[in-house]
Amino acid sequence: APDLAPALSGAAASLEAPDLAPASWFLDEDEVMTAMGGTWDRTEKLKMSVWTSGNSAEPLITGERMFAQILEDVLATEQGDYIYYTAWAIQPNMTLDPRGTVAPGLNTTMTALWTEAIQRKVTCLTLLWRNILNTEITRQWWDQMGAAAEAIGAGEDQARAIVDGRTKVGGSHHQKSLVIKRMGEAVAYVGGIDVTHDRWDTPEHCCSLPKRERSLECMDTCKARETEPNNFRPGWEDVSVRLRGPAVLDVGANFLSRWNDDEDPSSIPPYMEKAVEKKAPPMDPSDTAASGIGTQAVQILRTFACSYQPICTKGCYSENAPDGDTTYLAALVKAIKKARNYIYLEDQYGLFQEDYHQAIEEALSAGLEYVVVLIQPPDPEADQFGYSSYQAMMWDPLKEKYPGRIFVYQRNDGTYVHSKIAVVDDAWFSIGSQNLNYRSLTSDTELAAAIVDEEAVEGPDGFKVAKLALEFRTKLWGAALGVDSDDMKKYTLGEAVKLWQDDSRKESRVTPYTPVQKPPFGRITQRVVDGDGRCSGWIKDEEEEVVEGMERREGGF
Repeated sequence: APDLAPALSGAAASLEAPDLAPASWFLDEDEVMTAMGGTWDRTEKLKMSVWTSGNSAEPLITGERMFAQILEDVLATEQGDYIYYTAWAIQPNMTLDPRGTVAPGLNTTMTALWTEAIQRKVTCLTLLWRNILNTEITRQWWDQMGAAAEAIGAGEDQARAIVDGRTKVGGSHHQKSLVIKRMGEAVAYVGGIDVTHDRWDTPEHCCSLPKRERSLECMDTCKARETEPNNFRPGWEDVSVRLRGPAVLDVGANFLSRWNDDEDPSSIPPYMEKAVEKKAPPMDPSDTAASGIGTQAVQILRTFACSYQPICTKGCYSENAPDGDTTYLAALVKAIKKARNYIYLEDQYGLFQEDYHQAIEEALSAGLEYVVVLIQPPDPEADQFGYSSYQAMMWDPLKEKYPGRIFVYQRNDGTYVHSKIAVVDDAWFSIGSQNLNYRSLTSDTELAAAIVDEEAVEGPDGFKVAKLALEFRTKLWGAALGVDSDDMKKYTLGEAVKLWQDDSRKESRVTPYTPVQKPPFGRITQRVVDGDGRCSGWIKDEEEEVVEGMERREGGF
């Protein structure tokens, strides 16, 4: 272990044993209803639980692990099984096993796997965002699934890809989920990893290492990554989670509530999509593993915009979330306010958003010891709309007011941070599709899993913590700091934070990040490119026409 003396900035921590009761961390029934406008009961209307216990939750760090597991699950499907898929984008020629280690000699492109599943009479239903920036690959998947269904005479209830434009103008469907029934049991995936360009990578991010530092195995891994379609970046940091148990029903209920919505999905050529006539039935609880398959309590959380947007005849998802759904934001704020020892946020954006900004300030004011943040500096195309300024608006005031307690970093090796995760006090953590900005927290459709492991272990600071949260945090921190995850478990929290601060360590793959405030960007410009989708949000009444018109130019439909 490295010598941690002399101490770096920050006073000695006074830590508290965290509360490990899931009910104390999760939103309760009233809080869920409040986050859906105060009148919409998701348990009754959507058949989604408030939260469930006895699940198995397996975090999948980077695309290699997720793609390999999806491949195994899809190959295990047979007649009578189903695959329910929500996606921001899909790359049809993406290979799930580029090294050929999971299914040697098999064509493992998305097109081949789903086409063969349809031929086996597996029900394959896809909800894909109508993204004009990815028109070519969107059209490819739409056409290919339609051709596969036509080849066997399948009805829309067995095989169909819907291109979904039921969003506010300028918004997106950003959910990334899969429900796969195979071998008599349905499993679910939730997270930030798209099956599209750049996403296949390993935790070592081999292509981000200087060539002279790559092992032979790492060179082979890098070669596999470089054969991936449209590979643009040396590395890709991302996370999803695979679920077994009753929480799978909630992921499935979210899919089915969108699939069965009566609003036509799209009225813009070439995707003249009509709502499904034959509704998909609810999942049978017997399709999932019974509670007790694992020790993790899970709460499935979402974002939906207020349904008043005029783009939809009846209101987008008026039968799903008529007053919007900000359960993820509410859950994040609750967890942050409960934090006493640390908050770790790893995010693609990390922009200013008043609710979680205020929650962090309240937690620090109440004695929270540390906030560690790993975010992605904006690309030039994003920064022309002020993203660096919105990051500075978020973090600079907190760093100035609470010096030595809040630390913001970026990768130093060219690896792109696409993760959307939060970890609090080695007790509660979330993995999902939502970024830290107004769009993801209030407007774009998003899906996340918040997890509390009811199995406790002795933590490095001498008190009980949730086993899976500790393992997840130490794997993430170990990979970022160049420390074996088992060794990372031995460091007290204060020692681990000092490792983050030690910028002289050659093993570290992070460095401090200070976003720059650039005029004329500020709150006014942010509300244009990163609008609030709540019914009580920024974009409403007389502002709506002007602001949405500007959003249309920024992002299209």
